[in-house]
Amino acid sequence: MDGGQKVLGIFLDIAKAFDTVSVPNLMSKMESLGIRGVPLDLFKDYLSERTQRVRIGDYLSEERVLTYGTPQGSVIGPTLFLIYVNDIGMLTLPKGRAVMFADDTALVFSGNTWSEVYERAQSGFNIVSKWLRSNLLTLNNDKTHYITFSLKGNPSTSKASPYTILAHTCPEPHRGQCPCTPLHKAHSVKYLGVIIDKNLGFHEHIDALNSRLRKLMYIFKTIRCVLDTQRLKAVYFALVQSVLTYCITIWGGAPKIRLIDLERTQRAILKVALCKPYRFPTALLYRETEVLTVRQLFILYTLLKQHSLLVYNQTPSSVKRRFNPVQRLKLLTKHSKRFFCHMGGFLYNKVNRVVPIFHLTKAMSKRTLTNYLKGLNYDDTEAMLSVIV
Repeated sequence: MDGGQKVLGIFLDIAKAFDTVSVPNLMSKMESLGIRGVPLDLFKDYLSERTQRVRIGDYLSEERVLTYGTPQGSVIGPTLFLIYVNDIGMLTLPKGRAVMFADDTALVFSGNTWSEVYERAQSGFNIVSKWLRSNLLTLNNDKTHYITFSLKGNPSTSKASPYTILAHTCPEPHRGQCPCTPLHKAHSVKYLGVIIDKNLGFHEHIDALNSRLRKLMYIFKTIRCVLDTQRLKAVYFALVQSVLTYCITIWGGAPKIRLIDLERTQRAILKVALCKPYRFPTALLYRETEVLTVRQLFILYTLLKQHSLLVYNQTPSSVKRRFNPVQRLKLLTKHSKRFFCHMGGFLYNKVNRVVPIFHLTKAMSKRTLTNYLKGLNYDDTEAMLSVIV
């Protein structure tokens, strides 16, 4: 997108994913991965001849042997499913790739024109659909959506777009008019807990996050009378900060004006928890609670993520570059510079000159960075993020 290309993402929904895994096919895939002999026999014994009964009120059905599915709620269930669908990542898609996490799969395609992108997306979607059918998995077409991403010229803004993607159920795609169902084109999709919109502005995600956090005020208003400050902070970290920091390296680079309401909600929760007046000074509130602002949390987790990607060594070339250990990408658009691919290196090199963290472990760097960020005021924090203001 930074280079002007058009991007299309298809977000797949596999119907009853864990319940439709074919046990014989799974055993064959495990054997092809090198799991043989006694270990394979253990898995066969674990998955074979499992029985199930259904209770409705006072009625209990007879036991039936299951030939499909992995045990629900088990620790190894998701791993077995990943083994089963691992081949999707090896499929050759035209100018596209598959992004997978358990049963959440997305296909991403790019091209110079929308016509080219749709053609590639349709071809790639056909390949994946054929693989799913051959492996006895069913795609839920009603819940499978696609989004067109572009910084400009997005056809999704047009009411009469000439393009569409079909979920072919016919043996072969028709050359003429095809009766198969078209996929729904969405303006936003929730993927792995993050609402992704067509402009990658994350406005809907931030609004949903803000609404979710405001509902927590009643909890703090209730418990503030029975808990001391330390325990209130523990509840805050568990209920509020854990929600704020989830995938913050993805959406936290949004424009400052979009994050204002979120920071207001954060401050309101802290004031309610500590019985502070409505006009209590913001700077004093954060200093007393020793809590990081939303923007500071974005900086912290971006730095920690970048730190985990670096490999520390004491070679001469590494010593020379210890103040600028990350090579930054050259991006063309201001929008692209809001994302981790740019902000990771930008912030890391900037902070590492002031607070050397390159040689520290992740735990030590987190403590060091947290203490450093607590000492920054509002203007200092915004100056650090000046590239995306």
